[in-house]
Amino acid sequence: MYKMVNWCILNELPKYWMLKPSYKQDTKSIMAFPYLIGPGGQPFIIQQVPLIQQQVSVIPQQQVLPQQTQSVPSKVPDYMSEEKLQEKVRKWQQLQSKRYSEKRKFGFVDAQKDDMPPEHVRKIVRDHGDMTNRKFRHDKRVYLGALKYMPHAVLKLMENMPMPWEQIRDVKVLYHLTGAITFVNEIPWVIEPVYIAQWGTMWIMMRREKRDRRHFKRMRFPPFDDEEPPLDYADNVLDVEPLEAIQMELDLEEDKPVMEWFYDHKPLTDSKYVNGSTYRKWNLSLPIMSVLYRLGNQLLTDLVDENYFYLFDLKSFFTAKALNMAIPGGPKFEPLVKDKELQDEDWNEFNDINKIIIRQPIRTEYRIAFPYLYNSLPYKVHLSWYHTPNVVYIKTEDPDLPAFYFDPLINPISHRHVTKPFLQDTPLYSDNTANGIALMFAPRPFNLRSGRCRRAIDVPLVKTWYREHCPAGMPVKVRVSYQKLLKYFVLNALKHRPPKAQKKRYLFKSFKATKFFQSTQLDWVEVGLQVCRQGYNMLNLLIHRKNLNYLHLDYNFNLKPVKTLTTKERKKSRFGNAFHLCREILRLTKLIVDSHVQYRLGNVDAFQLADGIQYVFAHVGQLTGMYRYKYKLMRQIRMCKDLKHVIYYRFNTVSLFPTPNRVLVCGGRNFIKTKKSIKGVQGNNGEYIIMCL
Repeated sequence: MYKMVNWCILNELPKYWMLKPSYKQDTKSIMAFPYLIGPGGQPFIIQQVPLIQQQVSVIPQQQVLPQQTQSVPSKVPDYMSEEKLQEKVRKWQQLQSKRYSEKRKFGFVDAQKDDMPPEHVRKIVRDHGDMTNRKFRHDKRVYLGALKYMPHAVLKLMENMPMPWEQIRDVKVLYHLTGAITFVNEIPWVIEPVYIAQWGTMWIMMRREKRDRRHFKRMRFPPFDDEEPPLDYADNVLDVEPLEAIQMELDLEEDKPVMEWFYDHKPLTDSKYVNGSTYRKWNLSLPIMSVLYRLGNQLLTDLVDENYFYLFDLKSFFTAKALNMAIPGGPKFEPLVKDKELQDEDWNEFNDINKIIIRQPIRTEYRIAFPYLYNSLPYKVHLSWYHTPNVVYIKTEDPDLPAFYFDPLINPISHRHVTKPFLQDTPLYSDNTANGIALMFAPRPFNLRSGRCRRAIDVPLVKTWYREHCPAGMPVKVRVSYQKLLKYFVLNALKHRPPKAQKKRYLFKSFKATKFFQSTQLDWVEVGLQVCRQGYNMLNLLIHRKNLNYLHLDYNFNLKPVKTLTTKERKKSRFGNAFHLCREILRLTKLIVDSHVQYRLGNVDAFQLADGIQYVFAHVGQLTGMYRYKYKLMRQIRMCKDLKHVIYYRFNTVSLFPTPNRVLVCGGRNFIKTKKSIKGVQGNNGEYIIMCL
């Protein structure tokens, strides 16, 4: 029996009993479990363990050692050479790398794409000018599929529009290899105080131009005829030197901190004041901020006392809306509570004539300032501050005055020349003291030393204007415009909710990761001409897909019949609202791009271009018919009109030489974007934009 025990078990068993010496003492466990699992998983009866140990001691050591030291030599087959082994290892590594590698969504991934030369996309777009050619029959489906991304391409094109102080702007571009669509792959990050200061100088220069220029001729709209195709950039625009942009001549001494980079596209990119090429954070010094504040002073408010906004702030407007009242000069809203029984109630325990006697009429201001005291139904009201501490700061008009001086408004101190203060020999202020005090009471963002860069379309330029009381003596339409803009501001503040955390998805990164898109750098005008041509091809293909040969789409995106249509043809030629809305968006885009083309050709100067673009955005309802296909757009169109009234009358407050119906304003750059769904275009949702001042 013992001879059948494996040699390995016999060798390991003494070690096992050395590790478990307590088996003799624990009698209860022995009685309960008379078996023991030895090494190798083989069971033993506990009473037989001493016998097995004796058997192991009897075996001569000389017989055990050779068994332990013997090693079987590993023989490599003759047919498996070293080269074949290496080949098998390499194939195994390839197989495992494919098995455990990261799964990509796209079939082809290029690790690093270099920018293509601009001539590549130019040739593609030029060759695809006539999509009716048979050799492009396979690209037609790509063009129609790209139609759902066309509103986004227009949005990116508009938000990267060149500013009035720029002659040419080069932008990064992502384009399809078939030339179906071109995207501007940039976000217009700006440093907020620099951007406002730049527009402040534009305001000054345009007012000077209006004062000095007697004969001003507005651009013709549309700039090009309906049957004139979009110009080829390489043949017509590339070699033409543009006219001078609008730039104010800066002083060598006063404006020295900002003079070198003030009108650059992305100023301070390679300096210590910005975090780097990503252009996300800025930190400006005191001399730079003081110069920027002085240059942008034309667009900023002079109010430093918050008591000016008593009963004219957001909480007061919320209370007025809840109580269905209107603050004088403020907006009017629909009633929040439409309970007629409460409105028609004559007497209750709160206003019973036997309990309270009102000796004077309760004014609207009383009800809003003390809503719980003067109202029977104070529902969803807000309590605002009654008074803030007085501000004793007086803004100086003369820059040569010292930081601390006796203002004539203050009562004279008679003995200030007799009694002298302590530390009178110590300097009271330095060169930057006055600037620092002025910046401390300046409006945002000039009261900050650092901040985050914002998109140019998100920086408010005229928002503080209509938040103040309308100046006296203004016409009725201007006062109504102030109230309407204030109403939109209050409604947006009421509906605002903190943004939810969402996963960031980058459309252009996904496109660039495929083999179908390439990147390059182009002039903004060239990209605009390409987008207009691509939009025209898309809509034209959609028309011909339905065999509507009796409809003609001209180059200004007007859809016209070529003959008198029958009833059957009229029914067949009906398109949905999505098609016509895309067509009108492209019509507006072509007006803007053609205006820039006229400037680049030298037909208009920079002031006429600024006036023309402002006119386009302020008269969207007249130049296009967008509101016919989505009537909610009338809200943005009316807002454009209201902003035009506010800016025009502020621009013309001082006496200038009269120029009938010709007003130069710095408009057309602060966009109001509205993202909506366009249903019916290739069965997907898109987005549209309405831009205004």
